[in-house]
Amino acid sequence: MTTTEKKEIVAYLSGPRNYAEGVRLYERHGHNRMYKRRFALEDTEFSRALLTEELRKLAGLSDAEFRRLPRLAKSPRPKLNGMVAKTVILDNPKPTDAALIELADSLGVTVDELVSPEFQDRVLAMEENEQRVEELTDELETARRKYAEAPEPVRKMIRFREKYSFLNSPDCPDILKVLVNDMFAAYDVYKTAFAHLQVIPDQTIAEAATEAEKVVTAYLANREIWDELEHYRTTGQILGKAAKFREAEAVEDLAALSDLDLAKKLSSARVNQSKHSKAVKEAEAAGNDSAKAAAALERWTATRERIEAEIERRKKK
Repeated sequence: MTTTEKKEIVAYLSGPRNYAEGVRLYERHGHNRMYKRRFALEDTEFSRALLTEELRKLAGLSDAEFRRLPRLAKSPRPKLNGMVAKTVILDNPKPTDAALIELADSLGVTVDELVSPEFQDRVLAMEENEQRVEELTDELETARRKYAEAPEPVRKMIRFREKYSFLNSPDCPDILKVLVNDMFAAYDVYKTAFAHLQVIPDQTIAEAATEAEKVVTAYLANREIWDELEHYRTTGQILGKAAKFREAEAVEDLAALSDLDLAKKLSSARVNQSKHSKAVKEAEAAGNDSAKAAAALERWTATRERIEAEIERRKKK
């Protein structure tokens, strides 16, 4: 990435961070195809946070440099209980979940505690706040209103991010952050396939079997990622049983190959991809089950993409 391109991303991160503009930036400069599809199709709190994180990496900014970026239209922040409060009102257009979590974190409480009447009463009763009761009341009631108005998926995201707060730590392994994105993608597949399964007529057995397989596969992918997150949260150690770790090992194996062996691997992957693509088309044309050939095609397609990514990485050295 050129210096000019990095400056373009930094300028975006220093501004109001319009989501559509950020998506266009990642489409031009990003490398992860799955992320490109997700950003283009889904505007959620999590996708916004993930987009910002990926653009930060593309710009080559460290976490500390990113936090120090000047932001447009910033206003002075008031204090609560002697601590600077990153308020929901002043920090708009920050996503609701991120804004509430920042405010709660700045006060040393969870979001559930922040929006409770008991917390408001406790803060307003503090002697140091007696001259600012009206201001603080407005701030805390605004936080409570935003939380109450937030759709349930946003509230679930808040609880998730607070439970697994280590994901925001600079020490958190990158692969766990990638797993979180995969987990939400798997859950989306699970919900869609399960809903479809409920309306399929009994006589459509083949379609039902395909949808059932999607439900089970998505659930298992989701479950194994939860296991990884829970294990790291309780032990501080990576469990390493999720499929993503096997993919990472495959990438490491490719990195160890010579250029000649890598070229041979690519040639083999292309041949197998073409063979299984043909098998899928033939099975579908004959009205036969194409699931096995499709699974093989998916594996070889992924293998080819990993090999091509490794070749591109070497070209850039």
